[in-house]
Amino acid sequence: MQFDTFRDLMRLSHGFEMAKAFFTANDLDLFSCLGEAGEEPERLADQLKVDERALTLLLNALTAMGLIQKEGTRYLNTSVTAENLMHGENYRGNIFKHIHHCWDAWNDLPEVVAEGQPRGVKEEKILGGQEDWTRTFIRGMDDVTRDLAPQVAPQVGFEGARSLIDVGGGPGTYAAAFLDALPSLQRVHLFDLPGALNVARERLSTRGLIDRVELVEGDMHRDEFVSGIDAVWISQVFHSQAEEGCRMLIDKSFRALNPGGKLAVHEFLLNDDKTGPLGPSLFALHMLVMTENGRAYSGEEIASWMKDCGFAGVEVRKVSDDTGVVVGQKT
Repeated sequence: MQFDTFRDLMRLSHGFEMAKAFFTANDLDLFSCLGEAGEEPERLADQLKVDERALTLLLNALTAMGLIQKEGTRYLNTSVTAENLMHGENYRGNIFKHIHHCWDAWNDLPEVVAEGQPRGVKEEKILGGQEDWTRTFIRGMDDVTRDLAPQVAPQVGFEGARSLIDVGGGPGTYAAAFLDALPSLQRVHLFDLPGALNVARERLSTRGLIDRVELVEGDMHRDEFVSGIDAVWISQVFHSQAEEGCRMLIDKSFRALNPGGKLAVHEFLLNDDKTGPLGPSLFALHMLVMTENGRAYSGEEIASWMKDCGFAGVEVRKVSDDTGVVVGQKT
């Protein structure tokens, strides 16, 4: 990303306006209310129980943004909002509701930079502290990983594994992907907090996989993992931890694994100098405002901790446009 002119800086400074308009519409379930046939502002305002004049201004802005379209006096979904933001089997609005839940925490960034600690909304509120926020977060993880998990699972190097534990496995999306990608896999243990497991039970039952996944209620900070495991998968967990917490999870994984078993850590990985890519760099700030000690890590950092624990053949692999895995084997 490059900024060459004052106009570039102005566009940057106004970026929050489009995001807030989108989040507001998504929170209202406006796109579901538009449906396939579209709607008039008056009827839509009545459905949503909002002010018609204000809603019309929002609809016009969403149209200018390209999220919806207008034909005569009716507003209609575009193909992308119809596909992703209308309630149904393919609905993916939860992730955007979750991101909006983090808005106040980001607004505190100046104070957090000054004080070094998050204020207001914290990750604890989302992960267990407020039930509806927790469900939105876990379902949002499925929104994000629904396409990613089938892409990533075959690249990890777990071929031949008969048992796998998914630590902090959330909605079970990766559990399902590994069962599909690994013919040898007989059992997956999904280890997470009760709120996450409730969503996983729903999702895996819908997919007909609940009988092949053992839901293990536990706290990764206090409880040991199931032992005698061939593969440990830890996806998007390290960024919520300080280095001490990451090393603790690596140690627990080593103890849980059979000789020859593998650990794979999946993350938004920073470059070795930690100044990019942009996505992980901004995500490090997200962890700053949302957690006590979390941040993004480089593949080199995680690899060094795995080697310190005794893992051999440790390597860093890019598995998607935005993520990488660090894989090592217990000898």
